[in-house]
Amino acid sequence: MTLIELIWTISPALVLVAIAFPSFKLLYTLDEVIDPALTVKVTGLFLGGLKLYILNKMINTNLIDKKNNMCYHGVQTKNKFNMSSKLGSIQPRNLFKFNIQNNNQRYYHISNLRSKNRIGPHNLDIISVIIGSLLGDAYANNRSGEGVRIYYRQSIIHKEYLFWLYKFFYTRGYASNLPPREYSRTIRSKPGKIYYGFEFNTFTFTSFNWIHKLFYKDGIKIIPFNIVEYLTPLALAVLIMDDGGWANNEIKIATNSFQLLEIELLSEVLKSKYNIETTIKNLSGKGLYSLYIKKQSIKDIRDLLLPYMHPSMLYKLGIDNTI
Repeated sequence: MTLIELIWTISPALVLVAIAFPSFKLLYTLDEVIDPALTVKVTGLFLGGLKLYILNKMINTNLIDKKNNMCYHGVQTKNKFNMSSKLGSIQPRNLFKFNIQNNNQRYYHISNLRSKNRIGPHNLDIISVIIGSLLGDAYANNRSGEGVRIYYRQSIIHKEYLFWLYKFFYTRGYASNLPPREYSRTIRSKPGKIYYGFEFNTFTFTSFNWIHKLFYKDGIKIIPFNIVEYLTPLALAVLIMDDGGWANNEIKIATNSFQLLEIELLSEVLKSKYNIETTIKNLSGKGLYSLYIKKQSIKDIRDLLLPYMHPSMLYKLGIDNTI
């Protein structure tokens, strides 16, 4: 082998070695040990747009982050996510405008979006009012292929309460700027008598689908088996404002649209969660039952619910608000 052939063979290897040494040095320089302040584990799917589902339970429930006063359930958007150091700050960009109030709660104002693009997380107060309403007079309307909206209706004597509910949702961006509609209806058993009232509905949300699944089985409204997770004082106040009444120094809750086992479950939740004593009475003799909060628990439930009650509904706690 001549000298030229030897140089021709070895020189490429030397060039590669010369390139490798600075490369290894650069790689080791970049190999930093990072000690993160927070690690967020997220499980998600990508299907026709990003669908992010928070699956791990948060503070004893898979829906409510009590520390940040937020509620998480399906998140869907084609936009990118901003993720800050707080888990409660996972937010899709450009879908919502947030206004931070003095009490640090977060309220949404939703522009004209298709219902499939209206998403969570939802404020805990929003979820509480919806849960209490569905235990009471409201119902969830599942609009096939679009999402779910919550429908509210009250007689004209409860106009103030109905408009309070509307304002609650409207100021948070969950209802349109059209005021509640007036309606009239007749009842077959009372021909010739016309009843008047007001009604409104929230926007349609795909992120309300889980609420519909929670409360409806084969098209019939039920009391969810895990209602203990959602029955906050605000939810209970809304239930009593919807279906409560003062009767012989007790509070009657008209639960006659539910099955006896469901009412017994609600009774147990009130006892275990708030130490409220109740009894179940069958007044009609037709298998329809009402739940009564006993006299000895009236003071406790007043103390619990007064901060959340609308003044026009205090009479349902046996309080005369005309003085």
